[in-house]
Amino acid sequence: MALLEQAVVNYTLAVVEATCHQFRALMPEMASTHPLPFFGPLSSARVITLGLNPSAGEFAPLRKWPAVISAADLTERLVSYWTSGSPEPHPWFQPWSQCLSEMGASYHLDAAHVDLSPRATKAAGQFRREPLKSLFLDMLRTDAPVWVEALRCATKCSLVLAAGSATNAYYINEFIRDEFPNSGVRLDGDWQRSRGQGQTTWHAMRLPGGREIPVFFCSTGPTKDGGSVLVNACRKHLTALKPFLASAKD
Repeated sequence: MALLEQAVVNYTLAVVEATCHQFRALMPEMASTHPLPFFGPLSSARVITLGLNPSAGEFAPLRKWPAVISAADLTERLVSYWTSGSPEPHPWFQPWSQCLSEMGASYHLDAAHVDLSPRATKAAGQFRREPLKSLFLDMLRTDAPVWVEALRCATKCSLVLAAGSATNAYYINEFIRDEFPNSGVRLDGDWQRSRGQGQTTWHAMRLPGGREIPVFFCSTGPTKDGGSVLVNACRKHLTALKPFLASAKD
């Protein structure tokens, strides 16, 4: 058993169980979902991709999630997400997989994925208006300690790749920068949004305890145009991205 990942799962389940009633209006109308704080082993990840929250499509019947699952079995499924073979990883990850491959990394070997919330909700596009917009933001704030703990435990991580929006008011990097003043997380770096797809920038993320991880951010996430905007944005910065992974091997 992966003890580090098990601790993250236990913590996640406690956070979600204590607050699930607050966010019931955001949840999809399906039989069951489970909190998913990470995908792949955190303990061996040299690079982590960072997104918004799991897709409700992860829990489609063909993906064979049980209605009830123990914390230990949930941990095992998440740690082996990329290597179990049945079911295959969700197609949402394909653009990120291509970006990692061109950088010389892989979800199968040395990468993992983390989201701002571990809860699979209805499509985020349904939360553009009040009161669901504010409720969704409240959920992200409530769940922030989960992804912070996941990154804190990923001690080998030397690079975070983040992309996309939190809501129509925030890109993910803006949400982290502006909405967590008391969380112990700080996101430094110049950023001013402009028009157009595929805006990119670099940040330094400082975690509680002082550890700092470089963050490469793209304003367009994996779902736009089949992920082509994100992949091309990463390609343009490969020269800058690859050294972080090379140094992590040393």
